[in-house]
Amino acid sequence: MQTLERADIESIDYGGHESDATIVRGYQNYTVSDHAISASSNPTKSRPWTDTKVKSEFFKEIINDIRPRTYADFGCNLGFYVFLSSIARIPSMGVDYNMEYIGVCQSIKARHQDLLRDSSFTHSNLEGWVTCSDTYDLLTVFNVIHHLYDRTEQYRDMDKLVGDFASKSNKHVLFEFPTERDKKGHKWTQDTNYTEEVFLETANKLFTEVKHIPGQTLERPYYLCTK
Repeated sequence: MQTLERADIESIDYGGHESDATIVRGYQNYTVSDHAISASSNPTKSRPWTDTKVKSEFFKEIINDIRPRTYADFGCNLGFYVFLSSIARIPSMGVDYNMEYIGVCQSIKARHQDLLRDSSFTHSNLEGWVTCSDTYDLLTVFNVIHHLYDRTEQYRDMDKLVGDFASKSNKHVLFEFPTERDKKGHKWTQDTNYTEEVFLETANKLFTEVKHIPGQTLERPYYLCTK
């Protein structure tokens, strides 16, 4: 797999051999120790759509409402949501096509292995991952679907793209969907038929319920899709 850009990692501070805490800064911001994990707000005004502390509270609500027995995060980045669910003793899988992210996640798990023992990670893109037989009660797709349409992968077909995600879920898929009006959503899909309307048409064919939930920014809403 060709990685198009370096991972969005600002720093990973392990604190030396006497430290029991790892401080992670980048696209996701959090601190994990041998006993707990806590999200941090974005230290700058960059990435307004993905404040880890804000999203973590929303994610906890989803977990509490759905109560999944298994969980996967596609495009897991620095692993926060995988780790957060795993400490609730939910077997949790992180998937990313960027090996840098997977390597960091595996290193953090190794350092705090007792707390994070129910987490695991795999290096794959979606086209490869769908060939694996494992499915999950909850799958999250946070802010990556626009990249798969015609960038990191070349689906260019909303039915197949959303269908592949649906095939990996036993019950729920939670999308965070950058619309065609979002700056990055437009940038990476402007020469395609990628739109929120097309997504909703497809989702309503594949799921019995598609629930709109406001996101951190207007043009990155969540859609909780239930079979």
